Amino acid sequence: MTGSRSSIMRRSGLLYGALAFVMTLLFQNCDGGFTYDPQSGLLSSAGTSGVGGTQFRITTFNSAGLVVPEGQSFQGGIEYRIVASGQNVSSAAIQWQLLNNTGACMLRPGSAPETRFVQCTASGRVSIQSTAIWDDGSTTVLVSERTTSELIVDACGASSSNRVVFRIPNGTGASAWNSTTSPVVVYVGQTLRVCNDDATAHQMRTLGSPCASQPASMARGAFYDCSIANTMNVNGATAVYNGIYDQIAGVNAAFYVRPFDGQALYADTTKTSNGQSCASCHNAFTNSAKRGSSFTGIKNAIMNNTGNMGIYNGRITDDEIRAIAFSLNQ
Repeated sequence: MTGSRSSIMRRSGLLYGALAFVMTLLFQNCDGGFTYDPQSGLLSSAGTSGVGGTQFRITTFNSAGLVVPEGQSFQGGIEYRIVASGQNVSSAAIQWQLLNNTGACMLRPGSAPETRFVQCTASGRVSIQSTAIWDDGSTTVLVSERTTSELIVDACGASSSNRVVFRIPNGTGASAWNSTTSPVVVYVGQTLRVCNDDATAHQMRTLGSPCASQPASMARGAFYDCSIANTMNVNGATAVYNGIYDQIAGVNAAFYVRPFDGQALYADTTKTSNGQSCASCHNAFTNSAKRGSSFTGIKNAIMNNTGNMGIYNGRITDDEIRAIAFSLNQ
């Protein structure tokens, strides 16, 4: 039994050793390499990428603690940690400097002289220089050179009850901004915010409705607010506004926007089976008894024929109900 137990233990040791070897092979090429500790089972960054040698070396890490190999660009707005290490670094004086800084990079101190943090906000280049001054007065200078990318600040915001946000997709170029099968649905009284997420400049052109044409082109990250004032210039066949397209790219770069006027729908007698309207039972819109009504409340009343609201069933769409509810809550 003792011999069998020893044999099992030897085989187990070989198995763990093989596992450690395989794990090392699998991860050694990722972000500067990884090491696997068979005792703890932990996988960590090996930190082999950097500039310098065993005596003096600088290594760059991202916010996740992984090594950023030399030659890899710095992303705009991301803070990177630069660490000086080596056999005698603890006894040396370490100086840091940014050179060729066209990437609008900032250098801030860390918790020790061996650590610095770098963050860039523009497209360009930066050289991070670290100088070790040794006890004998000699110096060693290391430089890590990086390209940098622009920090894109999203000032557009998100959609809300009063604002619909549409983003021109990246890569749109001279193509249409959206399609006839997926128009942007808006209600009279809302603001349509058009945001440019594309690398190409764009400019919204209208026929004066629902808003004025955009007065100037917008670069990436910029936006234009269009107040939905009416449903004039709506195509009778497609129910979208006529004449909205990218003035820079031309008429083929169309923008499809479908409007609904909740106040007009409130008084529309063609949406019921008996020629009545909301105003027939709930007063004119200006002094409606249903101010504050929600889409869910109106929809349920129609489906359950509450107060004879079933006259709308099958004759009014959800978007039209939402437009009425939006207007009643203004």
